[in-house]
Amino acid sequence: MSMDLSVWSATPFELPGQLPRAGSWVRHPEEWQFESSGWLVTVLATGRSDCDLPSDAVLQEVPDASYVAYVTLEPIGADQEGYDFLEEVVRTLARATAGVWVDPNGGVFAHDDGHFE
Repeated sequence: MSMDLSVWSATPFELPGQLPRAGSWVRHPEEWQFESSGWLVTVLATGRSDCDLPSDAVLQEVPDASYVAYVTLEPIGADQEGYDFLEEVVRTLARATAGVWVDPNGGVFAHDDGHFE
């Protein structure tokens, strides 16, 4: 199992440049991965033509949202360092793109809002 979050934006993502520790990510055909001892964070960014539709809550905050980055931490039982890095990734992407991040319950937050548990 994993912890899955998303970041929505009106502008395209520029990876890995917009990721924390940009030089430490490994490119795979469709995603970027950052691996540490015991956990892995994956970012899959999609464009206008191949992304899901944003929720009404996302559109209230970012009316032109049409780009999404799916951010996953594996395993769900990762240590606190893994969860801290997951938080850093979603907040950094939201800040870099003037977008919002979405928690597992569908809550929508600006880069400096919301609480990670």
